Amino acid sequence: MLSRRKFIIVLGGVSLAGLAGCSGEEEEQVTCQPLPIESGDECAVCGMYIAEYPGPKGQACLRDGRVLKFCSTSDMFVWLLQPDSVPQLRQAFVHDMGITDWDNPADDAYIEANVAFYVTEQPLMGGMGPTLASFGSEADARAFIDEHDGRLLDYEEVDVAVINALARAHIQRTM
Repeated sequence: MLSRRKFIIVLGGVSLAGLAGCSGEEEEQVTCQPLPIESGDECAVCGMYIAEYPGPKGQACLRDGRVLKFCSTSDMFVWLLQPDSVPQLRQAFVHDMGITDWDNPADDAYIEANVAFYVTEQPLMGGMGPTLASFGSEADARAFIDEHDGRLLDYEEVDVAVINALARAHIQRTM
């Protein structure tokens, strides 16, 4: 037979396990979808107003239910590539430029960032200057490259070196 102390410890462990299970369930119930870009929305990285700029935007749904918005795919990757961002991220989204206009990307044209194809070293400007053009299909990305030039990447290939090259390209254009 369990002593009273052992019973309380066992009961406490069961209660904590139940709470941990509830916590996980609550996290799963949090919706994770991109939100419309509003006129006063600011980029989570640079603080610029997002709606005022062309090119694909990004959004990150966090595990706590918050959504961070970014003025460009390059700023989104600046945030995503930070080590402390990884555990916070539930899902990231980018505009599919194969189905929306570069100058005014539509709120209903977001796709999951981790399945998108990206074109770097292309001439069109985003909110922070040179940016990654994002596409839902490889065929659309290749058609964009045929028209504008650039280099095709998938999500895993976008790293700090790619983002730094975009920043260097911006500095060279402004000199």
